[in-house]
Amino acid sequence: MPLHAVDYIDVFGPASLSNLGPGFDALGLCVSGIGDMVRARRTDGPGVQLRHEPGAVPLEALQDSEKNTAVIAARGVLDLLGADGGIELTLTKGIPLGSGIGGSAASAVAGAWAANMLFGRPLEKEALVEAVLEAEDIASGGRHGDNALPALLGGLILVSSSNAARYRRIELPDSLHIALILPNVQVLTRQARAMLPDRVSLQDAVGNASELAFLVDAYRCGDWETVGQCMMRDRLVEPVRASLVPCYHAVRNAALEAGAFGCALTGSGPAMFALAPSAEEAASIRGAMVEASLSERVEARGLVAEVNDAGVVDRMEQRARVRQPA
Repeated sequence: MPLHAVDYIDVFGPASLSNLGPGFDALGLCVSGIGDMVRARRTDGPGVQLRHEPGAVPLEALQDSEKNTAVIAARGVLDLLGADGGIELTLTKGIPLGSGIGGSAASAVAGAWAANMLFGRPLEKEALVEAVLEAEDIASGGRHGDNALPALLGGLILVSSSNAARYRRIELPDSLHIALILPNVQVLTRQARAMLPDRVSLQDAVGNASELAFLVDAYRCGDWETVGQCMMRDRLVEPVRASLVPCYHAVRNAALEAGAFGCALTGSGPAMFALAPSAEEAASIRGAMVEASLSERVEARGLVAEVNDAGVVDRMEQRARVRQPA
């Protein structure tokens, strides 16, 4: 296959929020401001190599490159392309391990898109879905698309829990302002899944289904007050996982007292996010959430984010988007 090549490419894989309350394994949102970076170069030898540079990636992420999502997804793309030669990846983790904002997904989409870009971008993002889902499967033990697909495609994505390659993008009619904190507590996805009940009551299952339906429609309509109410009504997952985050109740209460529409865990935690009426109020809510976490003797990093509609991008495209007039 004749493919145009470049020497190297820098790609940004964004963070994502998942579950969003009652949408366990079904709903994810790509957000701005934090993510993983991959620099990829062509090599003469076959396959995908992961390179270590001091400070670029935690050493524990390199202990088993066969479970590194950037490597797995990039390898899947090379297979799709039937490419001659291989690539070398340098991964810079901007997302802390076990933080709950899609760290493995961000690396996966960055690796996949970098491989595609190195060979002249012959594939559109939709063609990379299987490669990033395969990476998530090997890394976390399941084909979970609620982080991977928003990080790849951008925006708000509804994913089938039975077939993660089946998804829909939900267009948001207005800006969404998000306060996000990352408590200094590591929650591993496998651990957080293992603690969930095998069976739930019919009443709770019906309740969650109803709240998810209202949540999705409220997102579509831009009704952020209803979004905030629905995202705090999960009956199945968040009440169980809250015990993994010592500052959970203090942070949630502080966000609501500061004017948030709602506050919830993202993914398996410990990260928590709140929806705000404006960017200024999001900054104030972020401060209140950080202070509440500190009051529980848990260090936390706070961020203000917006919806990232672009998903994974190479750095040249990212800079071009920033320069575009509002």
